[in-house]
Amino acid sequence: MKKGNFCFNKNQWFFEENVPYDVSRIKIGIEVKRKLYSGRSRYQKIEFYDTYFFGRILVLDGILQTSEKDEFIYHEMLCQNPLFLHKNPQRVLIVGGGDGGALEEILKHKVKEVQMVEIDEKVIELSKKYLPSISKGAFNDRRTKLFIEDGKKFIKRNVNCFDVIILDLSDPGGPAKDLISLNFYKNVKRALRKNGIVSIQSGSLSYQAKLVSLIFNRVNRIFPSVKIHRSVIPSYQAGEYSFIVGSKFNLKKISPLVLQSKFKKAKLKLSYWNPEMHFASSVLPKYLKDKIRK
Repeated sequence: MKKGNFCFNKNQWFFEENVPYDVSRIKIGIEVKRKLYSGRSRYQKIEFYDTYFFGRILVLDGILQTSEKDEFIYHEMLCQNPLFLHKNPQRVLIVGGGDGGALEEILKHKVKEVQMVEIDEKVIELSKKYLPSISKGAFNDRRTKLFIEDGKKFIKRNVNCFDVIILDLSDPGGPAKDLISLNFYKNVKRALRKNGIVSIQSGSLSYQAKLVSLIFNRVNRIFPSVKIHRSVIPSYQAGEYSFIVGSKFNLKKISPLVLQSKFKKAKLKLSYWNPEMHFASSVLPKYLKDKIRK
């Protein structure tokens, strides 16, 4: 198909397909250098592409999961928010996160143990091969304990175990479809220790507002203190993306001075998250607040 000087070749462009809760009817194409891998696991279709702008990307069931170019924005927002909000995180659980980016982010801290439960072992193994720049050897860290199983069952049988839980899940249309239910969030709360905190990737405010609202209001029914943060992640259709934090303690009691002091002591080399960004990202315009609280 030609339009003006633009030549479209379906073999050289990637467009997301069948994104749950996406009402935009917009498709943003990413030009591809080459397809690195395409195959199926027991649970989903897995693809890796090398693209011109975003570098290497991971695609599950037609939906982009992460890219070399901007994964740091996503993983820092998902992980650094709860880790700095918690007084002393020692035991952390990741549900999902097969690319290893959340694991690598958490291990920057002086935690004792990170347990990671991922249902699809093939995603982990292929990500090590095709996206090693994201996990940076995190799977080999002695503090990492990996479990290949259903995250829902894992959460249910672990009670009062974790300081922080990271829900690094794909969109709720594949293996993660049951992991946004009210009962699941109740079990997440039970799995957390006193003053525990959960961080959730909760979809696009621009294109999946119904999903964001659904997750926010369910978490808000379970946890006494809930905050929503946002950032722009270019590879995710360049929209406003959301991260929801639910806590057993009052998040409003954490002052900028407290976070600044902890951040200074930690001496982490981060590219996106800092205390100023933390508080700025929680400021939402009225139209987004109205969408979420329906």
